[in-house]
Amino acid sequence: MREKVIEFSALEDCADQSERSLDMPDKYHALRSVIIASLLPTAFAGKIGSAGPTLTEQTLETIQKCMAQSPTPWPDEWKQEYIDTIHKAVELYKDSPHYAKRLEILRKGFAPCWENIPKTNDKSLFEVYRCRIRWHVEHLMESEFPTEQERQKLCDQFTDIWDYAASSLLKQFPFLDPNAVQKAKQEDLSLCYRKIETPLMPVYLKPMSEEQVGQIKQRWDKLRYVRVDLWHRLGGGSPTPSKNNNVQLPSAERDYELTKECMSQLLGLVWIVVPERPDYYVTALNDQSKAIEERMRSNHQARRNQQRLEKECSRQLLQTEHISFMWAALLETMQCLDGAASVVTEEQDPLENTKKNLRKEVVPMR
Repeated sequence: MREKVIEFSALEDCADQSERSLDMPDKYHALRSVIIASLLPTAFAGKIGSAGPTLTEQTLETIQKCMAQSPTPWPDEWKQEYIDTIHKAVELYKDSPHYAKRLEILRKGFAPCWENIPKTNDKSLFEVYRCRIRWHVEHLMESEFPTEQERQKLCDQFTDIWDYAASSLLKQFPFLDPNAVQKAKQEDLSLCYRKIETPLMPVYLKPMSEEQVGQIKQRWDKLRYVRVDLWHRLGGGSPTPSKNNNVQLPSAERDYELTKECMSQLLGLVWIVVPERPDYYVTALNDQSKAIEERMRSNHQARRNQQRLEKECSRQLLQTEHISFMWAALLETMQCLDGAASVVTEEQDPLENTKKNLRKEVVPMR
């Protein structure tokens, strides 16, 4: 834009100088007007093009701000790689329909995804989340955009599943407080509704089939014994208090916590209906699993080395104590022997004392 303005000013100054030097007639004034008119559209076009950031730039800026508000210990190159992954996935589908609406979903739906990322500096875990955001963005950009009827149907399906779970939970534990169960259920559903409005995650983008809804309910029923263990762990009906809490929770709060934990299991069951995971995401998961196994193997080997070292040090310490005791005993024995020898040399011979006594008793003859 600056180059266009400079070029335009140069042409205008040149025209003014020509008029002043040559005293040109009116026809040259008309030529000057034509030149200026031909340059104005180009200048205005450049000004409009540089009026502000594009939708893609606005989306990336929003994502960067969200990452800055909840920072991670990732190095700067990791953060840039994460942003570049999102940028490439967005640019790959810039010609897809509803492009602006999809970018809006990405801007609004990124924060919940980012909050659930563990803030660690594990490289293998970083690769998992980098590939996961790539999967989510690509799935959002290439899938058919949901209609309002499809979104409403998905909301109804989530409501049906959560109502079924709450009802079965009260049947399994009839002593639970219905108000606490209802409160936990509504909080979970409200969160699901918000994610359906900004369906960045694949499970919130399209409605499920009736078969899939039935599978979720069946899997929920099979987890009844897991919920019993969870109930005991929270201190309900357990002969001993909870190990995690020294003070047992009040009944209403305990019922609320039980429902929240159970609903989190239910939300995990919904992920069985997600589209097939891409190969790069599966590879990242496998690499991260191998990294965990290698870390556990290294820690186990380190513990074994530490135990062996402690055993060797203990044996060496015992041997050192035995040697020290032997040296102390030997030195003490030598000191005793030296003392006894000195006593013998200093004292008179007993036989000599006897002879002296006999001499004293014998009276000389006259």
